[in-house]
This record gives sequence, structure tokens and C-alpha cells, in this order.
Amino acid sequence: MTRPTAPFKVASVEFNPEMFEFDRNLARACEVITEAATAGARLIVLPEAALSGYIYADLDQLRPYLDEVPGRATDAIAVITAAHGCHVAIGISEIDRSTGLTYNTGALIGPDGYIGKYRKNGLNPSDIAWFVPGNTGYPVFETELGNICMIICYDDTYWEPARIPAIKGADLIAYICSSDRVVPHGDETPPGTHSTIAAIQQLCAWNGLAMVAADRNNAETNPTTGVTVTYGGSASIWQATGERIAHAPATDRNTTVANPGTIIYAEIDPARFDNDQKDTLSRRRPELYGPLAFFRAPFDPLASTEGIDVVADALQYPIDTGDFDANVERVDALVRTLEQGGRAAGLLVLPAFSFSGCPESSAQAESMAEGALGRSVQVASDLATRTGRHVVCSHVERDGERLFHRCVIVEPGGTVVGTYRQTHLDPSMDWATPGSDLPVFDTAIGRIGMLACEDVRFPEASGVLAMRRADLIAVPTRWQGTYGGWLHDAAGLFAHRYPTNTMAHWYAVAKTSQAYTVVANAVGQGSQGSSGIFTIDPVDSDEPPVVGSIDGTEIVSMRFRTLADPTSWMSQDRLIGGRRADLAVPLVLDPSSAQFAQWRDAPGFDLGSWSAYRQ
Repeated sequence: MTRPTAPFKVASVEFNPEMFEFDRNLARACEVITEAATAGARLIVLPEAALSGYIYADLDQLRPYLDEVPGRATDAIAVITAAHGCHVAIGISEIDRSTGLTYNTGALIGPDGYIGKYRKNGLNPSDIAWFVPGNTGYPVFETELGNICMIICYDDTYWEPARIPAIKGADLIAYICSSDRVVPHGDETPPGTHSTIAAIQQLCAWNGLAMVAADRNNAETNPTTGVTVTYGGSASIWQATGERIAHAPATDRNTTVANPGTIIYAEIDPARFDNDQKDTLSRRRPELYGPLAFFRAPFDPLASTEGIDVVADALQYPIDTGDFDANVERVDALVRTLEQGGRAAGLLVLPAFSFSGCPESSAQAESMAEGALGRSVQVASDLATRTGRHVVCSHVERDGERLFHRCVIVEPGGTVVGTYRQTHLDPSMDWATPGSDLPVFDTAIGRIGMLACEDVRFPEASGVLAMRRADLIAVPTRWQGTYGGWLHDAAGLFAHRYPTNTMAHWYAVAKTSQAYTVVANAVGQGSQGSSGIFTIDPVDSDEPPVVGSIDGTEIVSMRFRTLADPTSWMSQDRLIGGRRADLAVPLVLDPSSAQFAQWRDAPGFDLGSWSAYRQ
């Protein structure tokens, strides 16, 4: 099936079902679908559990409001999609009559009827009372609007539910959600609630996929339990280039159960389905991603067991290429400011090519290259002993005939305790050899991993660091705005708004790895600054975001305790324990292998295609 060539209209529906009213909800859903289709929408997305309501006391109470998929709902919606030539993605609380198992399901219906389903994999603390884990993998459905995948609510805690469909050829995400938000409800507010709808940009921006995201925008009370849940609203529509083109407001604390739904519209441009971020899929390094296919239990002996109080600093300054001494002087001036506060245990990160500047040619890289204990490492050693911090810097390294972009960690005693060679090279680094590992190092302030520059465009890289149980990720970079982009947060849902110059990929690294991420970027000569300390709970945390200016020389600093609060909605333990390692196998397969091709080209999600890898 060929892709569309002209922009097409889509609709995100904030639809509010009533509990205990399946038939009424289905009739109302058909009305709103008809309204959106009559307005010209070719793809219409409704929320999760859109026909049953959500917060039931238990499975027995929910059971009368379950539906088969395909079933009554898909049959009714198919009449509308046939009449209007449109597609609908909707969340249905599903029962499989043949097994008696129940699933949190997304159904896709098109002009020719029912197309297929996705059963949610990222189950939240409510889901696990009513639904079993999905068994459909992450399917991609070929349609006349492009290849569509579905993601459901808490799936967004993980990066794999969008990445794996992108590798399989997806163009567009239907994000189906019933995302609660934290508002004062006294004792009725459950601990650890989290607004997933607030933090979904990485799903499209990391993968070059368009997205239509739907949520509810009301409050729901179960009269048998007295529990009230307020949903976040904030439906949104995104181009495949990561640009948000439509956005509904967030709900507020005065929202009632009677709050009407709403529909937002926008036009998706299929010309943007092929884009620079999607092109990075061909630059992936599956041979490095093996840990992603392994299950790591929350009681992993590698993991830190106690948080550590640290101060993190990112130095932001102009770097003149080739003027080592001048760059050291700039760093020295900033470090003298740090010294005024005394020595402190923590992490100090410098921009990429911290003292030499970024080579502009292979010849210049040759002239800048240092040995393993060259001048850059010696300067970093001095900074570490002066500040009491673990210092991370980077330089051009010579190893025999090869050059690398190398990052180092130097501990406060002046000793190198970790090294990393950039694995996903920037296209301009034609002088460099890519590294061959994504290591994590034990230090006195916790387990530290490193990424550099365009590594952050590959969620697999930070994913491996999370699997290796990094507490901290240091990112020396030279970002000039040629990839990624600014974060679009959901106003009204974040405890603290993020600055408008927050780089979305850096934010996403911390969120999806559950590791505090310290990014240092240069300013001037095209570099966009915006260095920052990115926290593991970006939505609800009491820790306000800390992001530097676009063009100023400065120290970006934050104090925090590593590891998540035990009452948090998410932690690295919970992240590792909840992910589906069994479904991550395509991430580590050789793209030239027969098994990868079979998985990529087969309809749905063929789990048997890689069986030869386990014989």
C-alpha cells in the first residue's frame, strides 16, 4: 500500500466515558466519531478504556463492561469508518472469551472494517488488578494513511513501545491514554500518581514518527469505593519531525465528572514521514545493545542500594577550536567560582572537546590527538582535586593508528576511573573510529555512565546504561540545534515548568533511564548552550528543572540525592522490573539477518522469527 502524498486531517478526542454504562458509552463514542469524521478527519483517536471507564474496584466489578476485540464496539465503529472512509483507534477493556484473559487493548478500525489490535505491555499499578500483560508485541498496521502503531498510556514510561515500531516501519503513533493527574483530593489521592500524557514528546521526537494523542479531561468517581481520579486532558497532535501542532489545555482542580469532552484537529503532513531523525535508524549499533534483550531483576546485584547526596555542575563556556590554553583559562575562571563554595562530593561535566575544541578536519583531529593520559586528562585531574568532584571531560584520543572521541571520569584524588569512546558518531566526525561498548563505572558517588554528542539520538544507548544500572549519566556535547529540539511540556501538568530552551532528547534520556543526567554544552560559534541537570521525575518532582541559557558562560548546578524516592511513581528498579525484555529482541538483531527481515516484514509482530537465535 502506498503512502499518502497530501496532508490529511486528524482528530484527537477527549472522550469521557461513564462507569457502569457500556452501551451508553458506545453510543456516545459513535456520535463523536461521526462528528470528527464529518469534519473531515481521516484518523480519529479516542482514549484508553473509552467504553468501560477505568477505576473499578476489581476485575469482577469491571467484567460486565468488557468487550471482545473484534466485537460489538469494533462492529459499530466499522459502520462509521466505512461510510466516511476514515480510521479510528480506540481503547477497549477486552476479554478474550477463548481463554477468559482480560487485556487493556487498542483497536484500529478502517474503511474496510476491523484492522487489528495492540494489547498494552506497560501495565500501571491500576492495570495489574484487571489486565494481564499484552501478547501482541508492538504491531504495525499498514494503512492508506501510512503505517500506524498504537501505544497506551503508561507504555510511555518506556522508550521501546515507540522505538520498536519505528524500526519495523511505523510512520504514525495513535497514543491512547487515560492519564490521571495529581490534584488535591485529600485522602482520595493515591500516592505516586503521575501524568503520563504530560511527557510523551520523546515517543515521536526520538523516532521521527507523527503522533495523535488522546486523553480524558474529566474526573471519575467510583461510588462503591469513593475513589476519585482526575484525568489530565492535554490531548495533542505532532508532526513526524517532533513539532507539536495542536494541544488541548490541561484540566484543573475544579474539573467535575460532568466536564464535556472536546475534539482537537490538525493536519499531518506525510511528506515529513521521511526525516532526519528517522534516518538515524540506519546508524543504530545493534551489536552494542545485547543487554536490552536480558531480563534484569529489580534486586540486580549491580544496582546501587542507597542514594547518595551529590552536587552536579555543568560548565558552559565558549570553546575556541585549536586554542587549548584560552579554553583552559575559561574553565579555570568558572572553577575558581566553584572553589569559593568549598570542595563537595559530586559530578562536574564539561562540554565535548573540552579544551581543544571540535576538530574541523581530519588533519586538525590528527594534530589535536592525545594519548590516554594526555594534556586534557591532566587538566581534568587538577580540576577534580581542586573541587572534590568527579570530573568528566572529552578529547580526541589517539590509539595506534586510530582516533576516537573519548570521554573520561577523573575522581577527586586525580585518578582516571572510567573511559568511554563515543559509539554513535556525529556525521561530521569522519576522522573518528566508533567505540565498541557502553560501560558503567562504580564510583564513590554512584554508578556513572557516559554518552557524547549524537549518542543521545539513540534511546538504545541510554537504555543500555539503565540496564547496567547507571545512577548518573554524564553527557559532554557540542549541540548546535541540528537535531532534537525544544521540549513541549504540558502547561498545567508539571509541578515546575521547564524553560523554553530545554533540549527534548536530554530530558528524555533522564526520564526513560531513571538516571540523573548532567549535560554540558558549549556556547558561541553555533553551539546552543542550554546545559542542564535533568531529573528522573520530570512531572511531579519537587526538584525544579535547571537549564542554562542559550548563549551565556555559566555554571549550571543542582543538589540532589541519587535514586528515586521509594514512594515515587517510578524508579529504575520499577522500570527494569516492568519492561518487556522478551519483546526487545528486534533491537539487538543484525538488520542484515534473515530473522530480522522476517520480523520486520511479517504483518503484526512475529515473535517466532528470532527463534533460531535461541537454539
